[in-house]
Amino acid sequence: MSDMPRIEAATVAEHNVMRRRQVVDAAVEVLTEKGVAGLHPAAVAARTGLARSTMYQYYPSTQALLGAAVEAMLAAARDRALAAVAGADTPVARVTAYLHAAMAEAQSGHGRLAEIATLPMPEVCREGIRALHEQMTEPLRQALAEAGTPDPGAVAGFVNAVVNAVAVAIRHGAPPESTIDAALRFALAGAGLPPPDRSAQQP
Repeated sequence: MSDMPRIEAATVAEHNVMRRRQVVDAAVEVLTEKGVAGLHPAAVAARTGLARSTMYQYYPSTQALLGAAVEAMLAAARDRALAAVAGADTPVARVTAYLHAAMAEAQSGHGRLAEIATLPMPEVCREGIRALHEQMTEPLRQALAEAGTPDPGAVAGFVNAVVNAVAVAIRHGAPPESTIDAALRFALAGAGLPPPDRSAQQP
């Protein structure tokens, strides 16, 4: 009886959901702080206080753990981008709000997502990542279309390429404030939109 795991929820199913969420949250923390090289079951187990054998019950490989962490990071980034866009009242303001949110992600550990998503992981995780990326980009595409930008789908892809370039530049020592300001102006000009209103920029 002493070898049985202690159930910390009303049902076994709820306990498993709670444990899985705990593991994913810890994996996101490790990935953000230490990068892919630092993400492995032992590191996540140490962060959660769970036995490494317990980790494998939820994610049977490092690749599966990586996929789950990237999905969680993208879902959080998507929610932040959606909230930022929802608070803007014109198409141009929505594009600008999306860019501010995306640039903020670029300054965080989440800026590695574009590179991380290319690493080996289960196809089911990769499918989830593709779907999340489309969900995150759709508000930008819609705002560009409403603003009259030709071929908004292609332009949205170019804008996100600028965001990825910002992430790389900042990670290699480029000054964040001036780099982001230049990228905002470049992306908006490329979309045929006016430059950002400094009085309305987020801190």
